[in-house]
Amino acid sequence: MTEPAAPAAAPPPRWARGFTIVASVIAAVALAITLHQVGLGTVVDQLRAVGVWFVALVAIEIVAALCDALAISGFLGAAAPRSRFRRVLHAQVAGRAINLVTPFASLGEATKVTLLMRDTDSTRAIAAIARFGMIYVIINLGLIVIGAPVCALALPLPAWMVRTLWIGTGLAVVLVGGLALLVRGGLVASVVRGLRRVRLVSAARAARWTARTADLDQTLRGATLASWLPGAWALISKLLQWVAAWVVLAANGHAPPLEVMAVIATAGTLVNIVANLVPLGLGIAEGGTAALMAALGQPASLGVTMAVARRGVQLLYAAFGLTLLVSAEARPWRRGAPPPP
Repeated sequence: MTEPAAPAAAPPPRWARGFTIVASVIAAVALAITLHQVGLGTVVDQLRAVGVWFVALVAIEIVAALCDALAISGFLGAAAPRSRFRRVLHAQVAGRAINLVTPFASLGEATKVTLLMRDTDSTRAIAAIARFGMIYVIINLGLIVIGAPVCALALPLPAWMVRTLWIGTGLAVVLVGGLALLVRGGLVASVVRGLRRVRLVSAARAARWTARTADLDQTLRGATLASWLPGAWALISKLLQWVAAWVVLAANGHAPPLEVMAVIATAGTLVNIVANLVPLGLGIAEGGTAALMAALGQPASLGVTMAVARRGVQLLYAAFGLTLLVSAEARPWRRGAPPPP
């Protein structure tokens, strides 16, 4: 007796490909503007300054991208229909490339969803990317909650940095607790209830939206705690970011001690969160990291070097990811075939 065929994925909405193309164009323009602001000659000089260690940084970035894709693939689940790992990796690289050159690092997340929707249903695609994003939020906030008090109590830091660490710890605790309650009670439903309370939507519309998104809330919540285990790959990716920071400092003859790396992993996380508000963290990353290194008794120039080296890798990543995305989206037209619905 033959096995029943696996259900086929519903075709993606017509707007999905259009959204991907528009996002690609916006990101390409943003990348061009960013390169103009930084200066192509400056970028080349920065890469030369890193030297042969740039190869190691690129290798670390590649492994981190694979880990992120494994996390997303795990959150998609094993049931058919689902995206192959190659599609997931494509979505992660392209989406992160867009995030790097656009403000607030959010447009790329929607692009990841539209790419995954070509192989799986929209609820699973949205839930997988949303859970992946929440895992990174939890990791970053968890580092602050655990590491910031230890650094504030155990290390000889300036008073302003100690206060910053304690304030960041308090905010992180509130955010982690709030996120856990929202997910448990239904993230989308909670947002809809909030909109209803401030009278931005009618009661009838709120009820319809809550009913339509009930499956999404259930998928976001996860059936068991084990369903969040793919997030371990994101943790490995985060660890690789610290390895890259250590490589940059070591390459400049200042291999940092453990306590310096501990502060970079905690207070540096706060700097990176703020830096995400602007493309590639222009200005914020250099200033924040330089102040952080100076507070640790290290040369402030090392902070700038670390931010600059990271930006060089990110620019290369963004250029590659956008080239990959544009090439893939243009393929149907090059072959003379109509785009899929």
